[in-house]
Amino acid sequence: MASLFSKNARIVLVRRIKGFWEEFRTKKVGLFGLGLLLVYVFFALTAQWLTPYDPMSQPRLAQSYAMPEWVTLFPQYRDYVKTREWPFNWEIQSGDKFVTGWGSTVNIAFNTATPAEVKLVNKVDFQQIAPNEFFSKFRYEAANIQNAEYSLTLEFITPNGTRYRFWTSPTSSEDEAEDVNLDSKNPIFILGLGFPLQRNVGRAIFDLKGEYTFGMMVQYRPLSSSAHSEVVIKEAKLVTMGQVHGILGTDYLAKDIFTGLIYGARMSLTIGLLAAIVGTSIGIFVGVASGYLGGYVDEIAMRIVDILICLPLLPLLLALVYLYGRNVFYIVVFIAVFGWQGLARIIRAQTLSIREAAYIDTARASGAGGFYIMLRHIVPNIIPVAFASMVLAVPGAILFEAALSFLGFGDPSVPTWGMMLQHAFSFGGFTHLAWWWIIPPGLAIIGLCLAFVFIGYAFDEIVNPRLRRRR
Repeated sequence: MASLFSKNARIVLVRRIKGFWEEFRTKKVGLFGLGLLLVYVFFALTAQWLTPYDPMSQPRLAQSYAMPEWVTLFPQYRDYVKTREWPFNWEIQSGDKFVTGWGSTVNIAFNTATPAEVKLVNKVDFQQIAPNEFFSKFRYEAANIQNAEYSLTLEFITPNGTRYRFWTSPTSSEDEAEDVNLDSKNPIFILGLGFPLQRNVGRAIFDLKGEYTFGMMVQYRPLSSSAHSEVVIKEAKLVTMGQVHGILGTDYLAKDIFTGLIYGARMSLTIGLLAAIVGTSIGIFVGVASGYLGGYVDEIAMRIVDILICLPLLPLLLALVYLYGRNVFYIVVFIAVFGWQGLARIIRAQTLSIREAAYIDTARASGAGGFYIMLRHIVPNIIPVAFASMVLAVPGAILFEAALSFLGFGDPSVPTWGMMLQHAFSFGGFTHLAWWWIIPPGLAIIGLCLAFVFIGYAFDEIVNPRLRRRR
């Protein structure tokens, strides 16, 4: 092993790499593929800086199937808007003597033996097109409740005077704190407003442009002369979900598609390279051992290769993934185990030719063992061919993983392009014609596969003398 890392060996290796690069740089197709691959590598390495969202646990960012922001450049989408947050700044309409603070946070202290009510209002000047989805949220905290009951009610008044009672708290006489989230997609909320489930609540309520009023009523009822109650309302806001979002819009869960696309590059590169490296290593081992040792080893190895080549690969992978679980580690192993047969035959043929060379006979005469000859003399000579084959094996591994994911057998815990296409197919991306969800992952798969094909094409021209002479 020392001779492999000696100074002379390093000098020869560096010289070979320089020579290979000088020849590779003359191949325009290879350079284009390398440039394309570097773009994918850049996205994979910088994914966490290119997008602020976690691909597996994103919040709702806009409405479902929101289009990319750049579509607003076209006249028919010019009125589409992004998600907007409307923070509440409460004004006191009645019961100001009980309010000890106002603005975004309101502190209400009741200390009276007669029933009382505080009404707060917040006005929103709404001038955009009606959102499909919206939600309103706030937090209330009740404390120091003594011999009293309280309740809260949130009302909504449209510019034409139509009133909606959004929410009413249960009457309570205990200390508590609660986050209230009124979501326009919640069936209970829809029915509570008196709308049928199939009606779009956002468009129905915000169909007018003008001033909308939110009214919060806090009602207090004493149970004795020593009654007391304190209520705090804070963090109140209205959020209208946008019709457009980000570079590539959102999916059915209102998650950022660009985030999934960027992180998918990392997973596709990892899966493709690992499967190709493992498969190539198996192919080199089997091919060299079979070609050099011959006899029963050769016969058994080639019959195994024949059997594996005849097996229907995709159905077999589906069955294995079903049996062992939808885990990305198993997927890589299965793709690698069934992807080395063609390379093994090529390596075997190369080894049969090399083992008859004069320097191999000289090595045997010098007392070199079979393992040393295979490692020191045969493997270095077949590495260029194996490397070219490995580069061309990466697209196959990527396509197999995408096919497994699209068919519902991918790992749901990792973001991949195949999983994006599977979700688009299963959750309405095709029926809603959400092209911004369907086309980008498909183009990403094609682009990455082409990058490796172009690089492999250039490698093949360099390492295969017959192709070099022919062209």
